[in-house]
Amino acid sequence: MLSEELRFHRLNLDSFKTPYIQHCILEIGRIRKLLLEAKDTKISRINLTGLPGGSDTFELAAKFCYGVNVEITISNVALHRCAARFMKMTEDISEKNLEIHTEVFLKDPVFPNISNSIFVLHRCETLLLVSEEVNLVSQLINAIANNACKEQLTSSLSKLEYNFPPKPVQCVNSETLSDWWGKLLTVLNLDFFQRVLLAVKTKGLKQDIISRILINYAQNSLQGLFIKDPQLVKGSFLNLDLQKRQRIIIETIAGVLQK
Repeated sequence: MLSEELRFHRLNLDSFKTPYIQHCILEIGRIRKLLLEAKDTKISRINLTGLPGGSDTFELAAKFCYGVNVEITISNVALHRCAARFMKMTEDISEKNLEIHTEVFLKDPVFPNISNSIFVLHRCETLLLVSEEVNLVSQLINAIANNACKEQLTSSLSKLEYNFPPKPVQCVNSETLSDWWGKLLTVLNLDFFQRVLLAVKTKGLKQDIISRILINYAQNSLQGLFIKDPQLVKGSFLNLDLQKRQRIIIETIAGVLQK
């Protein structure tokens, strides 16, 4: 385990004499930069406040620097991608860096898969500043929009193939084929959801599909925001807050429909 100082996002530099920490300094550009900029040549601590994931992320990054296998998954790839940028573990520091490691993972099981893209985008909600800075949010939204339009094309081709020659008895569930992924968007906050909808609309997703997705999102978002007995909270801060949230959701959805 690293020093307990890391629990407060501070790195104890007293252990710099060990090869383990020396290697970390070479690999982690942010630490190198802070050391070079430090006026005190006898500095013993570095403040890493703001590191996504805190001390646990730093420990994984340090292990990565020393060649220990760090497993990247759809659950942690957003965190590691943001941490890599924060700590400047980039190509200009080392060829085998954490940033490239996460980008390779994103290009394989995440960006081509609409479900995984939505899941990782949801994870970005807790990493807003850094995930926007590294362009991860925009990349995920663009991937979702591209894959949504591919789903629409696949659905159209499937219906065309099914109906030639005409089959009088059975029918194809177009909703299941074309917008099954729309139900997954309910996990997103309102801002991300709006940006995804505007992106798919720009890419050419049909209006009827967009409308179904909006209705589903509205039903899920507004559920629980209506008071069974308004008299119990009438005029209270709770009532005003609920009204505000309801209004924001409805106005946002109406705005998407109008654009």
